[in-house]
Amino acid sequence: MNIIKTLREASGYTQLELAKKTSLSLRTIQRLESKNKEPKGHTLAALSKVFSMKPSALQNQFKNIEHTKKSETLSIRLINLSVLSFIGIPFGNIILPFILWRRNCKSKFVDEMGRRIVNFQIIFSVVLSILLCISPFIGRAFFSNTPIILIVLFVAYVVNIIIVCNTAVKLHRNNFNLLDFPIRFL
Repeated sequence: MNIIKTLREASGYTQLELAKKTSLSLRTIQRLESKNKEPKGHTLAALSKVFSMKPSALQNQFKNIEHTKKSETLSIRLINLSVLSFIGIPFGNIILPFILWRRNCKSKFVDEMGRRIVNFQIIFSVVLSILLCISPFIGRAFFSNTPIILIVLFVAYVVNIIIVCNTAVKLHRNNFNLLDFPIRFL
């Protein structure tokens, strides 16, 4: 939600009209809207006056948005880390993230990111199941006495742990461009 843009549009102003009314430059108004950053000092006072609100009320709107963003990011991080439950619970990589996603999907952002995480884990589980089904036949044909099924399972677990850790690092850096596959189950 872009606060300045929303207030400007609700008041019926164009960016140029708001710039004139506040004595701020058009570039300042454009920058505030594009970055959705909290105005300070003279800019805050000028905008508050035009929108007929106290500067503290305008600041609170920005603080509420920041709090919401932090809460949403925390929810996404928990969904991602809950994937690790597959280590002790069969299909825990789908069940627990799915439950957490459904509890927190009121936000569009959490809904989309949660879908991506759960969707990836469904794809991962399907691929792993197929590999586990065919590995005994491949093992018998190429590796006579090697328990290939255990190797496949171990490698898959390690790969999934690496993916969860990589996703956690991206989330920590506020990089939300992750796990977006063209195949969607959710």
